[in-house]
Amino acid sequence: MLRVIMYKLRRSLRLKVQAILMLGLGLCFSLVILQQSSSRLGGLMEFGEAASRDRTVLAASLARHGIEMDEPGYLAAIRSDLAMPPHDEDAAAAQMEAPAIAGLRITGTDGGVLERFAAEGAAPLAPGLLDAQAAAAIELCEVQQARHGELFVVTAPVMGGGDGGGQPVPIGTISIAWDHGHLRAGVFEATAKTALLGLAAALAVIALLGATVQRMVLEPLAQLARAVRRIQANGDLSQMPAGVLERCDEIGSLAVRFQSLLAQSNAQILARREQLDTALEQMAQGLCLFDSHHRLVISNRRLEEIYGLAEGELEEGMGLDEVLAACRRAGNYDQARVEEIKLALGRTQGGGEPLRYLEAIRDGRLVSVVRVPLPRGGWVATFEDVTERKRTEAQVEHMAQHDALTGLPNRRRFRDKLDEALAQSARGRQMAVLALDLDNFKPVNDTLGHSVGDALLQEVAQRLRGCLRQSSTVARLGGDEFAIIERDIASPGEPGRLAERVVAALGVPYEIEGHQIVIGTSIGISIAPPDGVNPEELLKAADLALYRAKADGRGTYRFFEPQMDARMQKRRALELDLRRALAEGELQLHYQPIVNLETGRVSCLEALLRWPHESRGQVSPGEFIPLAEEIGLIGQIGAWVLREACASAARWPAEVRVAVNLSPLQFRSLTLVAEVEAALAESGLAPQRLELEITEAVLLQHSEQTLAILKRLRGLGVRISMDDFGTGYSSLGYLRTFPFDKIKIDRSFIRDVVNHGDALAIVRAISSMGASLGMVTTAEGVETSDQLERLRSEGCTEVQGFYFSPAVCGAEVMALLERIGRTPGELPLPLEAAAGLRSAAG
Repeated sequence: MLRVIMYKLRRSLRLKVQAILMLGLGLCFSLVILQQSSSRLGGLMEFGEAASRDRTVLAASLARHGIEMDEPGYLAAIRSDLAMPPHDEDAAAAQMEAPAIAGLRITGTDGGVLERFAAEGAAPLAPGLLDAQAAAAIELCEVQQARHGELFVVTAPVMGGGDGGGQPVPIGTISIAWDHGHLRAGVFEATAKTALLGLAAALAVIALLGATVQRMVLEPLAQLARAVRRIQANGDLSQMPAGVLERCDEIGSLAVRFQSLLAQSNAQILARREQLDTALEQMAQGLCLFDSHHRLVISNRRLEEIYGLAEGELEEGMGLDEVLAACRRAGNYDQARVEEIKLALGRTQGGGEPLRYLEAIRDGRLVSVVRVPLPRGGWVATFEDVTERKRTEAQVEHMAQHDALTGLPNRRRFRDKLDEALAQSARGRQMAVLALDLDNFKPVNDTLGHSVGDALLQEVAQRLRGCLRQSSTVARLGGDEFAIIERDIASPGEPGRLAERVVAALGVPYEIEGHQIVIGTSIGISIAPPDGVNPEELLKAADLALYRAKADGRGTYRFFEPQMDARMQKRRALELDLRRALAEGELQLHYQPIVNLETGRVSCLEALLRWPHESRGQVSPGEFIPLAEEIGLIGQIGAWVLREACASAARWPAEVRVAVNLSPLQFRSLTLVAEVEAALAESGLAPQRLELEITEAVLLQHSEQTLAILKRLRGLGVRISMDDFGTGYSSLGYLRTFPFDKIKIDRSFIRDVVNHGDALAIVRAISSMGASLGMVTTAEGVETSDQLERLRSEGCTEVQGFYFSPAVCGAEVMALLERIGRTPGELPLPLEAAAGLRSAAG
């Protein structure tokens, strides 16, 4: 038994203290009784007050829900619970620890009473005491207490609003008056009985216990306190003192637990440091942190990589000068830049707004720097290498403002440059805008393919750059359209000289993918400010001048003239009328007979396009057909002419053919053969009754593609004629290239065949050549009997002209056929009768 007691004494500090107390009681029993009674009763008094405060605070926490949710019943339940004494095993102790409630009041922050209670017979309180305590509790957010006679009055603030992480605020108060009369009476009674004994016993026991507690309790606690202060002062998490850890009592247990907490905290700090190091090393940005003394606190490897530093070259504790010196050695900064950085850091030391800027370092790389000053001095900065991003942004911006094919500024960039140039011209400097359109580019693109067309545009762009001054701007507006801005014109003729250089440069043949290509350009010029003061006016004026250059034969340039606007308006009105006429079926076909000289009968009728306009009268084909070719309507018109002519011819006698003229532009389309097939199929006309007339201009461009289309048409059984033969330079060469069925001698030779020997010789040669090649020869523009007889004598096969008839509408064709073919040798219309019809024939 003794050994068990000794073991427990070693293991329990509480038992040690109790043993010492028992020894003191044995030596001085009476004095110990006095001391224990007095101490216990005094402690009960204080404990009762502490219990009253704790219960008041607990009641305040319970009252929070009732006040926030405005539930009077909940507050009433709190009052009921407080009014009932707790049920402890020790009833006397319970009565001590839980004094009776003399009164209770719960108020809001506005002072309104939410719940109150007053015990029967309780002593009244001093007026204003509860209000004063409530005001102080709300203002200070602290518990207020006061003794009032036998009552201990406690007022606690009810705190609310802190659930979301915010700072709790007072939402009301709870005041409780606790009746401590029975405690106070017991204390005074016990004190009076034991005062004399307790005084003597206390002196003896205090001396004995003081020495023991000092050695066994206070000194180990002091060691623990010193260790805590050491941790608090400098974060030293080293081991607790060995003497305290080796103790087997509660202090030793506390020291061991405290040492375990230190080890756990140390492990958590190391783990978080490892996580921080990992995060820093995985960052795409460089990072550094300097303290208020310009010493490096932390940095990562990415920062060293961005600035070309060796791994580990930046160390914790390095000064700013050392870091900048390392960056300078790596070639990032010169001394001037180092001084700029130090000066800027000096200005922002101690706070301020974050500073963002770009800096150029070695090899032209760009680094985005964000430096944030810290409130207590120092700063943290991030560094991001944005070289590739800036390069990509620049490329995107360049692509948005430049043509992808040629690299020239696009329409958007051109407008910006034009605005700049106009701003300069407003200060007294003239400028010019040149609008360019490539001649014959579309046939190249359609025939040789887009790859050749693209390469051609690139070469054109290169030649244009070579024609300009450094201050000039050339742009591709789209397709084969270009524009030039010429700034600071020194003389009125300077834009014209530039246009001449451009026309000459673009007119030189191109060698692209084995093809020799010849194109040209037409240029319109407008001058600011005379021709306009804003981009719209200048571009419109340049376009009008460009149209005039095209109308004047292409391959040239024209300056804008005010009357061009009127002509353009007239042309635009004609274009709108032509589109409407095509859509509403206002176009008509008339037919002029072609007479076989051997039989005297009509062998063919040539379909001629007519446009009767309600206000313009008969619009000349020479006026609207070139317009249709220019605006892209010739394809639709040509397809309609084919269908209409075939449908009409299908109603004529079987020996009579119909001749249809084809525009050179129709051969650029891949649908021409299909359109001819469709017209024949829809009308039921035999292919050999259809003649297609082409001019030498068809074969001048892209002869390979044109010849392929002609061969396909010949394969259908259609007859092919060359119109206006003899007017070109290569007519004879084309007869060898393609076996035409018919050649038509141009009217310019027929007009002079009677009076000029040269014309007669040409007619004789063509007729002879046609006969030798097995080709029919047709003379156009026959108007007199002398011309007719001379052509008959020279061996012409057919004739066509006013001598027989002008072109007539489809309804008159049958009557015309009957009149001309009534009897062989019938006299034709006299020239005088035909003369009145020339204007209508066109």
